[in-house]
Amino acid sequence: MGYIDEGDFWAQDKDSNPFVMVLKNRYELCEDLKYVISVPDLCDVTFLVGPEKIPVYGIRAILATRSRLMYQMILRSRNQTNTVVKERSTLKKGIQSVKKVLVRKKSIPQKEKPHTQSVTIEIKDFDVSVFERLMRYIHCGVVSVDARTVIGMINAARMFEFPDLHTACWEFAMECLRSDTLPLLIEGATQYSQFKETRKLMQRVLSYLGESPDVIQCCLEIQNLIPLRSDEYMC
Repeated sequence: MGYIDEGDFWAQDKDSNPFVMVLKNRYELCEDLKYVISVPDLCDVTFLVGPEKIPVYGIRAILATRSRLMYQMILRSRNQTNTVVKERSTLKKGIQSVKKVLVRKKSIPQKEKPHTQSVTIEIKDFDVSVFERLMRYIHCGVVSVDARTVIGMINAARMFEFPDLHTACWEFAMECLRSDTLPLLIEGATQYSQFKETRKLMQRVLSYLGESPDVIQCCLEIQNLIPLRSDEYMC
């Protein structure tokens, strides 16, 4: 709760009373949206994520508004679905016309309720732990990222055009360049070696290891996780 200033949305009407109370309760809204995207019946977009095609759910209006790529993916999937539905509906109409000839209903038929068609999109480039976090950020504006998932989030933020998320995750990744979190960071990076952002991060890791050779001495498991030939990440 607080008093508004000249730049506040609610102060745009100059004729209104400038002494106004504004209540902001974003926490409950965030919690409600987190619940909504966990219930399939309340969502109209299903993402099948990873090789196991694990379902992750979203709300079309929010996804399309927040990300241009998401909007394009939804349109593409809807157009493909509409083509199949159109072919099926032609056959269905033919069957229905035959039924109408055979059976004359005296009662007035009820109007069909408008139906929002669900969309299914396959996501192959990200694992479910990263994509669920991306969905939470898109819908709620809040996300929790750890050393293992940060590189996946960096690449997802770049792909789906969330610059603030990308910057925050990149800064956090730089903070993970230390002996206790570096093994987790590298482990997460191995899943996304095909992305440019991963190669950039691994160059930073190799530079850090070159400046801090004692880290490898203290963390022998790093030797099993990272190829120490820097030319592999210079392309």
